[in-house]
Amino acid sequence: MLIKAWRHKNNIPSIELLTLKTKQYIVNKNWYKNSNKLIKKHFKEYNLFIDILSITSPRTSVKRNCTNAIETYNQVLNNQKLTVQYGLTHANTKRNIDLMLKSNKFKGQKVNSFSNALKLKDNNNIVIDTWMLKAFNLKRKSPLKNDIEHINTTVKTIAKKLNLKPYEVQACLWVYAKSELNNTTVKESYDFSYYLKAYFDQTKLNIGGTYEKSYR
Repeated sequence: MLIKAWRHKNNIPSIELLTLKTKQYIVNKNWYKNSNKLIKKHFKEYNLFIDILSITSPRTSVKRNCTNAIETYNQVLNNQKLTVQYGLTHANTKRNIDLMLKSNKFKGQKVNSFSNALKLKDNNNIVIDTWMLKAFNLKRKSPLKNDIEHINTTVKTIAKKLNLKPYEVQACLWVYAKSELNNTTVKESYDFSYYLKAYFDQTKLNIGGTYEKSYR
């Protein structure tokens, strides 16, 4: 489906509105950079932590995602049985963590994109989750092939116009959706650095250790 037909069929907001919202929430453009900085500060095996953080992210708040990931990371480093409960996605999340620990790979377009974004591996990387679908007025739980293609095209167009990186535009639109299109009880839009700072300030802990296996 061509992008014009996709926009019309799904009543996608105009690129002018999405550009305006990106500019309105521009202070959040460093969502991934801020998160990356604090993760590297506190976690020696930061790639491992980022992958765990990404795998445990579906259908959970940023705060809960952060605490679940810290607990999982600790248990992995200490070769303990995983006892963390991952909520609505527990079974799938647990299987994905087991797969990651065995093969250094895991399933899911969203969680893999999220991992790459948090590692700052690809400036063109765009995470498409339920909040990005809301930003584009797409009323479904997961993106279709056309959604992924055309959201990527739209975000890159806005990035070029505003001289931003695509993942910076995506971060701004994510915060827009969390702030203005949010009918849940969880209204947070902070990045991981906010919760990591709060966690380590409160606990006075600095998680160390080295993962036994080679890790990407």
